[in-house]
Amino acid sequence: MENNIKMDRRIKRTRHFIKEALISLIPEKGFDAITIQDITVRADINRSTFYFHYRDKHDLLEQSINEMLAEAVNALQGEQKPPSPATPDYTPIPTFVRMFEHIGSNREFYQVMLKGVPGFGWRVLELIKTQCYEGISALQPNMEQFLVSKDFFITYAAGAHLAVIVSWLDNDLPYTPKYMAEQLAHIMGRGLYNAAGVQLGQQERSSGGT
Repeated sequence: MENNIKMDRRIKRTRHFIKEALISLIPEKGFDAITIQDITVRADINRSTFYFHYRDKHDLLEQSINEMLAEAVNALQGEQKPPSPATPDYTPIPTFVRMFEHIGSNREFYQVMLKGVPGFGWRVLELIKTQCYEGISALQPNMEQFLVSKDFFITYAAGAHLAVIVSWLDNDLPYTPKYMAEQLAHIMGRGLYNAAGVQLGQQERSSGGT
């Protein structure tokens, strides 16, 4: 049993070094230009060790992304009970806090992947859309109550979430996860114009401002 534990730790440690090597190399060379030799030198391992864990660099990238997004899902779920119309005082702040905490704890990974790996942003967007869909569907299960297309609403909300995350990362996390969560919750709860202190007239609300 003890030997198995040591082996598991050694495997996890080696895989960690390999992933860290990849993350550090992408900004320097771009993923397409990275070779297995680059990775093994940076991780201080031999090629046979690399191939014991991964088929090639694409397999390494895909597994790294899948594992991180799985961690994100676990972080977002947390222990909070799902929202429902029966809990009108529900706030998304705890979920948002966990989201920003997870991203902040893995800031280098998200910074590198969002900037250097095409398609990663869409993966994150789809994850956020799923969370938005589940949350709003629990709070408002009646489709007839939506004033806009539900799909449009989810896409808009998820896109706004991702834009806020990218800006937070680009500016080196100037605010705490709690502050970011509160600001995002205020915008979601009050609406875009109300959060900005703008009061639209009846005509603008009906026509969309045109």
